[in-house]
Amino acid sequence: MPATPRREEKLRDVSRRMIMDRAARLLVKQGYGATSLRDIARACDMKAGSLYYHFDGKDALVEEILNEGVARVESSVRAALEAAAEAPALERIRIAMQVHLATLHDRSDYGSAHIRCFAHVPADIRRRLREARARYEALWTGLLEEARDAGGIAADVDLHTLKFAVIGMMNWTLEWRGPAGVNPEELADRFFRIAMRGASND
Repeated sequence: MPATPRREEKLRDVSRRMIMDRAARLLVKQGYGATSLRDIARACDMKAGSLYYHFDGKDALVEEILNEGVARVESSVRAALEAAAEAPALERIRIAMQVHLATLHDRSDYGSAHIRCFAHVPADIRRRLREARARYEALWTGLLEEARDAGGIAADVDLHTLKFAVIGMMNWTLEWRGPAGVNPEELADRFFRIAMRGASND
């Protein structure tokens, strides 16, 4: 019995997601330059030419994966902040850090693929990805300004520097081995203590 148009569309969506999932895993493991379309096809048990049914080529596939890496984190953080709209400004930063790290370290490879491959993709892709990154960075700018205006961050602290220090600190956890048994929420609390409270005894 032939598949209905709706069933065919559903099968295409399933195949597309499977390709993206497996390609993301390869990008994390091998990097952008060392991952070929043939590698991706092999990981999907497909012929390389079959991938063009779903994507225009390797770069189109990679760009979609990297975009989704940012979008997943941003969406999760925005949802958590909306749920905590009445929380104090510094607590909202702590919540955002917890959710950023938890989303980054879930079983998906999308966020990790973005962080590992961003610097190595073609310039036109980086330019488009920067737009997505800028939207998320603007969210953090707003959080930090809110905390400064509420007196939680000293007026002489450069928020631009602080923003990238916090985001970089969290993203780099994909590349280093933290203490055994420490979950993203606990790690976020430690980072929050250092970034917002300081590490000295003063």
